[in-house]
Amino acid sequence: MFHYRQLRDSLFGIVAQLDGNLRDMTAKFLADTKTKLQEETFNLVVLGQFKRGKSTLINALLGENILPAAIIPLTSVVTILRYGPELKVVVEYLNGASEAVALADLPAFITERGNPQNRLAVKEVIVFYPSQYLQGGVRIIDTPGAGSVYSHNTEAAYAYLPYVDAGIFVVSVDPPLSRSEHQFMKDVREFVDKVFFVLNKIDQVSESDRQESLEFTTRVIEEDIGHGKARIFPVSARWALEGKKAGNSLLLEQSLLPEFEKQLLDFLAREKGRVFLQSVVNSLLKLISTETISYQLEKEALRLPLQELTTKIDRFEQELKVIEKDRENNQFLLKGYMGKIISGLDVEIHGFKKEESPILLKKLEEKYLELTNRGTGTLREQLEEYVFEEIKGTFNQWRQQLAQNISSGLEQAHGEFARKVNAIIERILTLTGDIFDLQLKPFTSVEGLSRKSDFYFLLKDDPVGLELLQLAATSALPRFVAKKVILKKMRGSVSELLDRHCGRVRYDLVNRVNKTMNDFQTALNEKIDLTLAGIRISFQNALSMRRSGEYTVEKTLGELDKKLYSISNIHSELLKYSAILSNDDPA
Repeated sequence: MFHYRQLRDSLFGIVAQLDGNLRDMTAKFLADTKTKLQEETFNLVVLGQFKRGKSTLINALLGENILPAAIIPLTSVVTILRYGPELKVVVEYLNGASEAVALADLPAFITERGNPQNRLAVKEVIVFYPSQYLQGGVRIIDTPGAGSVYSHNTEAAYAYLPYVDAGIFVVSVDPPLSRSEHQFMKDVREFVDKVFFVLNKIDQVSESDRQESLEFTTRVIEEDIGHGKARIFPVSARWALEGKKAGNSLLLEQSLLPEFEKQLLDFLAREKGRVFLQSVVNSLLKLISTETISYQLEKEALRLPLQELTTKIDRFEQELKVIEKDRENNQFLLKGYMGKIISGLDVEIHGFKKEESPILLKKLEEKYLELTNRGTGTLREQLEEYVFEEIKGTFNQWRQQLAQNISSGLEQAHGEFARKVNAIIERILTLTGDIFDLQLKPFTSVEGLSRKSDFYFLLKDDPVGLELLQLAATSALPRFVAKKVILKKMRGSVSELLDRHCGRVRYDLVNRVNKTMNDFQTALNEKIDLTLAGIRISFQNALSMRRSGEYTVEKTLGELDKKLYSISNIHSELLKYSAILSNDDPA
């Protein structure tokens, strides 16, 4: 059985042992691994209706007043809390610019009073803070409250759902769960596998009212997820925050937050712990493998006469040209695969519009006849609402399926080309081993592409991609004419909306495909470059030592033996950790 924090601390210890004892070209990758160990990303998103106490709950978890808990709504800006050694607030704008601001100025960017309807064009605000919740790479994300008077707040809350690895859905004892809140909760669960339910503000009601509210909320939620499956954590975020700040353990206990914190931390360790730690172990094994190969090669090269060493190095560089050509060919194949994914996307979009447009138009006409026969006086408004709901359901379901299809294609490409790169690395080392009469064994692994961390499907400015056209000009026309005009305009708006928002989906997904594949190609090239750099540095060191004389050669050989012994021990320890992660359940 592995203990997440204990094993993670052990890996930090291994990083510390290696730090300062690696070659420059490997030290960079060790630093990247250390950063990964510190900042592994897991998006814990806090969701809920307006004024349920989401920001206060986040502040209670952190034990400090970081986010403004204002009476007025927040704007459509998302606030991301990440780990940092000290408090720092960074505002990122839609145009790509960013600036550091004081914590006291935060409300000017994320509240409706300070930044109404996001007129400052803020993309998001990142708050760095040294909290235990953020150290393991967890990012706590505060979304605007749904259901406020501002529709763009609700849209922003919906728009962030694809980012969620786990969610905290906050309701309160008073008022109880509303109909719109219940619908939002159901929508959240369509996107999110794990949701914690928190019943906040228990300090505002009596014990009996608290229990009644808890039973009511549980009953409503279990209608969706099944009887006995809903666990709701009653808390007072206000009491918890006050208790933590004042060091008042009694008040903190009364808040009931500690039980929720325990369950949350346990979940985070189980959910992300194993995969994340195995990834770090693999990164360190790769570094150890590269260093071992470099030291072994340098030892063998040092034993050769200078002329023979020079000849072998020349042969290596000459024969490497064939392998480098195959590497270039793989990059062309990867670009072709990316083009294939985008072409498939275009086919999907065309098919979706061709199939759904006549269906939606038929439904619109049927609804039109139903409403006109009924003699309703709000024909336009009812048709707009009907079209909105129909397209919303159709569009969301299709976009999710499209996202899954592209994700599957990217995962397939990721695995295929990672294996090709590993094959090239093995060929490079086989070539080196043949020339220098060595058995060089690389460490190669193919890690899966993480849908949550590497590729997001998100339209930030509109959760369902819909903007219904207003038909106010029809109000002054005769009733029998207005009805026909309304139907005609609504028919045109259906096709227009499908075209417009399918185009937005395409633009968004193509950008994300390109970024994902470019990042992937960069990572693959770095793996090959790291192998080649290790080999060439070994050559350079051997040549330099050979030219310095036999005493320097013997001294260097002794140092290399010590390094090989040390990293061999580390290698054995890492293999032990890998076995633990592969076989046991976390604790």
